[in-house]
Amino acid sequence: MVNAISEHKRVDSCSSNIIDATVLVTNDDGITASGISILYELACSLFSDVWVVAPMGEQSGKGHSLTLRDTIKVKKKDEQIFAVDGTPTDCVVLALSHIMRDVRPDLVLSGINNGYNLCEEITYSGTIGAAIEATIAKIPAIALSQESIEGKDTNWGASRTYAASIIKKLSMSNFPKSTLMNVNFPSNLDQYHKTKITRQGEMKISDEVIIDHHIGQDLVCRIGKMNRSDDILPDTDLAAIGSGHISITPISVDLTNYPAVTTLNKLFNS
Repeated sequence: MVNAISEHKRVDSCSSNIIDATVLVTNDDGITASGISILYELACSLFSDVWVVAPMGEQSGKGHSLTLRDTIKVKKKDEQIFAVDGTPTDCVVLALSHIMRDVRPDLVLSGINNGYNLCEEITYSGTIGAAIEATIAKIPAIALSQESIEGKDTNWGASRTYAASIIKKLSMSNFPKSTLMNVNFPSNLDQYHKTKITRQGEMKISDEVIIDHHIGQDLVCRIGKMNRSDDILPDTDLAAIGSGHISITPISVDLTNYPAVTTLNKLFNS
């Protein structure tokens, strides 16, 4: 798949219609995943200089984690394609500080994730984690995810059809300070679909804990499926996807609760 990607770039990079910009593509599903192949192809159709620095294998659920105590292997797959034995955040750090140190990207694209990244799930997402790291480095970042249905092959139709136009429009806009864009595509696009600007929703109630076995008083277990609420709040990412629309949610990496700052100042300084 990597070889096919690199061949595509060599063909399409001669197009006169592409934007003169350097773009870094990464993900959390791994460098051989279908979603990053689609995203790379779309990026090459839009931008003049596209790089890939992505995990060697599956890194879902790693969030914004960084490898600090272990060594990290980096394998060069092609002239501008690198596989990293680490997390999505590691990929962005290595790209910005070493691999692409002479060609700082104008934009970072993370995805396309196989499965949506909505509501509280974004805090666990390596797709979002990579976009967060880029945003911290003051580089515009877009995280893209495709809803999938359990037990069925992922339908990439919505992201294949509409991701390029969304990326192009967002790349030409001014991102708010400390903000990344979280884009989610529904598996079943409504025929009258809209691209909706949404807020982060809520759905998590608890997690399933699966007990494998006991060893004396010790426990061997696994974390299973998330238990979710049936209530869907209006104007949220979850509501948009549920009704067959594309969701774009601006996510701030500034976690400060500013109203609470005012309240606490009154409490401690009155």
